[in-house]
Amino acid sequence: MPTKAYKSTPSCAKVLMLHGHGQSGHFFRCKTRFLQPKAKQIVLNALQQNPTHDPVDVVEFHYPSGKLPANPDQSREESNFMWAWGYGNIDEDRIQGLEKSIQNIFQYMEKYGPFIGVMGFSTGACIAAIITSLLEKRKSLCNIEFNTNHPPFEFAVSFSGFTLANPFYDPIYSQITTPFLHVIGTLDTMIQQYQSSRLQECCKNSFTHYFWGAHYVPRSEEFLGALGRFSEEMLALKGDNKWQLEGDQEEAWEDCEDWEDSKVL
Repeated sequence: MPTKAYKSTPSCAKVLMLHGHGQSGHFFRCKTRFLQPKAKQIVLNALQQNPTHDPVDVVEFHYPSGKLPANPDQSREESNFMWAWGYGNIDEDRIQGLEKSIQNIFQYMEKYGPFIGVMGFSTGACIAAIITSLLEKRKSLCNIEFNTNHPPFEFAVSFSGFTLANPFYDPIYSQITTPFLHVIGTLDTMIQQYQSSRLQECCKNSFTHYFWGAHYVPRSEEFLGALGRFSEEMLALKGDNKWQLEGDQEEAWEDCEDWEDSKVL
């Protein structure tokens, strides 16, 4: 295991942002640019209310890209900056390339961290949940080597997230305790609600915000308000909590992944 001793800059908090299938870190940054000002203020307010946390006055969002071409038949040079975290059917398969992708993210976290939290969209949300769980459990699981000293996240946010349903991955999903906000579009046809619900059920401190929309990151004031309430509630978490934050009517604005089969990671 690495011997890196983390010395976080007291004035800076970092959030890891993980893109979906067929996207890139740059693409996800562009599509969530609207979110950053409000999210920064929410994180700052939450940390300032926590007397045990170091002083923070800057929030950074980091957007690493996957290293697998979205089309497995193409080379990295032919990928056209469309990346994947793995290949396989999320309801049935053991995912090819998953272990390597997790290791790449751990290496990124070692280099640029520590990170106080993670946000992920669709397949990025699936990866975010796996990393969140591994950081809690502090051990290797399901052929994924745990080789980082990075501390557990303080929060996680999932947009259209899901679990890997093959029983091989069950140990990963045994009671995730990190406060977790699940953002679910009621019209999402790429990731069904039952798939997102599997992830909800694995999280001990689970918060949910439903919005009237499809497979994208919502940008309504109602969603930003829910994100703020999530930060307030997670400061006072005790025991096993399941919260549903108010839903909203989302405008017709989409940030869909570029893929043909919604069950391909």
